[in-house]
Amino acid sequence: MKKQIFILFIGLITSLNIQAQTENPNRKGFTAGASLGVGALHFTDGMSEKTTRGGISLPNLKMGWFVSPRTAIYVNTVGQIYESEGVDRSFEGIIPSIQYWATNKWWVSAGYGASLDMKALYESEADSKKSEWGKGVLISTGYEVLQRQKWALDIQSRFYMARVTRKEDGNLDATNFSLGVGISLF
Repeated sequence: MKKQIFILFIGLITSLNIQAQTENPNRKGFTAGASLGVGALHFTDGMSEKTTRGGISLPNLKMGWFVSPRTAIYVNTVGQIYESEGVDRSFEGIIPSIQYWATNKWWVSAGYGASLDMKALYESEADSKKSEWGKGVLISTGYEVLQRQKWALDIQSRFYMARVTRKEDGNLDATNFSLGVGISLF
């Protein structure tokens, strides 16, 4: 028990030190970001059974423009790799969104755009069905744990819901929740 309290205490002191080193970020002009994390992808319709799959959440990229110091317009790519019929596929989205900093460190974002179900980039063409498109909604939030003038490191979560219209087998509906660590460049 003493060891756990000691580890908790060291973690608390470390996070307070990181917080104390905060600089005001220069949020204007072009911005880009990337994140890496883990997520759960749940298919509600279109698969032989309702399944939930976990794994690495890739790609999570964004680029955009600040319209004010607290508001940015982004184009996000979100996605998660899953296995279907022995082949790796990627359930992704290309989502325009608006991101708003409710406080100096906490932001919220929402957007609506295109969803895509395609083979993973490393799979061969012969092994996989072709890409199919649909619509998706993205809601995300993050907290910048480390801020510098030109960049910030944040912990973020994303909730992505999408429907892909397939030519065969009807629609593919899925929900993805991911947690990750991201970096934003200002």
